Amino acid sequence: MMKIGIRVDANEIVATGHVMRCLAIAEELRKIGQELLFISADDFPRPLIEQKGFEFVSLQTDWKHMEKEIERLQAVIDRYHIGLLLADSYYVTRAYFERIHSFMKVMYIDDLGKEVYDVDCTICYADYYRELELEERYPSNVKLLLGTRYAPLRREFSNLPQKIISPEIKEVLVLSGGADPYDFLWNFSQKLTESALFETLETVRIICGRYYDKYGELTEKFAGIPKLRFHKAVKDIEKYMLSADAAVTAAGVTTYELCAAGVPAVTYTIADNQQGNARVFQQEGIMEYAGDLRREPVIERITGLLDGKYRDFSYRSRVSEAMRQRIDGKGAERIAKSICQIKKR
Repeated sequence: MMKIGIRVDANEIVATGHVMRCLAIAEELRKIGQELLFISADDFPRPLIEQKGFEFVSLQTDWKHMEKEIERLQAVIDRYHIGLLLADSYYVTRAYFERIHSFMKVMYIDDLGKEVYDVDCTICYADYYRELELEERYPSNVKLLLGTRYAPLRREFSNLPQKIISPEIKEVLVLSGGADPYDFLWNFSQKLTESALFETLETVRIICGRYYDKYGELTEKFAGIPKLRFHKAVKDIEKYMLSADAAVTAAGVTTYELCAAGVPAVTYTIADNQQGNARVFQQEGIMEYAGDLRREPVIERITGLLDGKYRDFSYRSRVSEAMRQRIDGKGAERIAKSICQIKKR
């Protein structure tokens, strides 16, 4: 059987959300009998991928210059008998795909819509996909998987119980992604403990990502404050979501997970590619956007929203229902089925 290759990176700069969504798709492919190989520029994401039981190969190349890896990638494709490649990187180029597509089938997860690429299929599950005009720009022979029904979440998010909305906000969940390059968790924890909002809360769960390097310092600094509970690289994030009355998150893949769980949330951004999600979710009344952490007073806005608008039980109830209607958690399954169809062509 020809394997399916998944080309994805993760490091201190590239958010782990790329790997996580690819793992969700890979899990669905494995369940229907497909063999997979993860391929990265370096060994950084190896532990995350291998702990899920997937085969992994490092190209030992520069993840920022993908055209330079093509010869090594082709050698891996030949050695492991890969028949289709799913790519997930913001550093691909038109030339990169033209070369690869000349000898194999290619699919691409595209959040940005910067180019029309030479591929068999493009996946854009972002809520703002219409703004990218992909249907108008791509030729008819390219399959397009568009919209939030293709949001690739772990299967656990497809069978969650109905979210119970508490009359008051007592537990808040705080997430930042894999690395937290702008020290949001540290600064938010500090300012939250100094706010009037903190006195009204019972529990604040701070979820640190796998690549967060200040976990020891953070837990030591706030060790004397029992309301603050710190966790790192949790495997069952959906359980923490279901127990929270509200959440704070960077506007990446986690926003879709929170939608599937129906948890009212405030978002912030730390990268340009997150702004579309944050903006459209706010416009549609699903999540409030507190701004760009790199240049705006995000923390003050977050505490203001939690202590103001999000106090309203009826508001949180309406938002929770709207979130669950938007994301059903079956996107990875739908993508996996499309991959198999394209592979058979």
